[in-house]
Amino acid sequence: MNWLLLIAGGIIVLWFIIEALWTTIWIDGNSSPITTRATTLLWLGWRAIFKQKRHKALSLAGPLVLFFTVASWIFFLWLGWSMMFYAQPGSLETSDGEYPNFIGTMWYVAYVMFTVGNGDFLPQGDLWQLLSSFVAFSGMGLVTLSITYVMQIVSAVVTKRSFSSKVTSIAKTADSFVAAQWTGESFGSIEIQLNALSGQLAMLNEQHLAYPILHYYHAKNADKSSSIALPVLDDALTIIMECVEESKRPSATVLKSIRASISSYMSTLKAAHIHASKEVPPLPDWEELKRAGVPVCDKNKFEQKFRENGDRRKLLLGLTQNAAWRWPSKLESNG
Repeated sequence: MNWLLLIAGGIIVLWFIIEALWTTIWIDGNSSPITTRATTLLWLGWRAIFKQKRHKALSLAGPLVLFFTVASWIFFLWLGWSMMFYAQPGSLETSDGEYPNFIGTMWYVAYVMFTVGNGDFLPQGDLWQLLSSFVAFSGMGLVTLSITYVMQIVSAVVTKRSFSSKVTSIAKTADSFVAAQWTGESFGSIEIQLNALSGQLAMLNEQHLAYPILHYYHAKNADKSSSIALPVLDDALTIIMECVEESKRPSATVLKSIRASISSYMSTLKAAHIHASKEVPPLPDWEELKRAGVPVCDKNKFEQKFRENGDRRKLLLGLTQNAAWRWPSKLESNG
C-alpha cells in the first residue's frame, strides 16, 4: 500500500467535493477558496490577452470560466479517486488476473463515475467494491450538481442583462438619465421605474453573492453591461437625492431602497477580487442638467456632493475598469 498516494488522493477527493458544494449550494459562502482564485486569474489572463475594445472576445470569458470551473471539479475528483485505487496494488484486476497501470485505473474510475459500463477491471475485496459505489455516487452527484449550477448561472446572466438594458435604454450617462426623467415640473413616473429596478437589482445582489462567477460574464455591448448601468444609475441617484431641490425629489423611501440595493451589489465585488480604482471618475455634466431645466444646486455644491461620494464612485470605476469598459460620461465617450 502506498500510503502517501492514498492520503493525497483522499485529500483531493474530499477537498474538491467541498469546493463544488461550497460554490453551488452555500449561498452566503461566495465561491470556494481555490475556485474563486482560479476563476479570477483566468478572467484577468483573458482580459490581458484581448484588452479593451475586444468586447466580443471578452464575452467568451464567462462561458470559459464556467466550463473551467465545472471541468476542474470533475477532473480532480477523477484524479483523486484514481490515486486512491492505484495506491493499493491488486485493488483492481482483469478476468485474466492482470493489474492495470495508472491510465487503466483512471479508465476504471471514469466509467464508474459516469456509469458507462463495467469495463475490463473488477474491484477486489469488500473495501474496493464499497469505494467503487462511492465513486459512482460522487460522480453522478457532481455531474447533476454541475448541470443545475450552469442553468442557474445562465438564468442570472439573463436577469443581469435585462436590468442593464432597462437603465441604458433611458440614457447612457447619469446627467442624461436625470434630464430624461425631468418633465419640467417633476420627475414623473420615476418612482415606478426605480421600484422595478430596485426589485431586479435585489435579486441580482443575491445571485452575485451566491455566484461571484457572474462578474466574469462580459456583455459585448455596453448597453447590456451592468458595469455601465450601475455607475449611470448611482450617479443619477446622487444628483436626485443630494443635488436637486428637496421639494422636487421623488419619494425618499424609493430612493433609499434602490441606493441600498446598489450598495449591496457593491459589497459582492470583494468576492470577485474587484477593488476600487485609484482614479476619480469624471463628474456628470452640471451644465446639461441646467439646460434641461432640472432644479439642481449651484455648481460648487454639486461638485462637493460628488466628492463626498468619492470612495463609492472609485469602487464603481473599479467595477467598470475590471470589465474593460470606460466610465459612462460624455467626457469619456468623446475621449
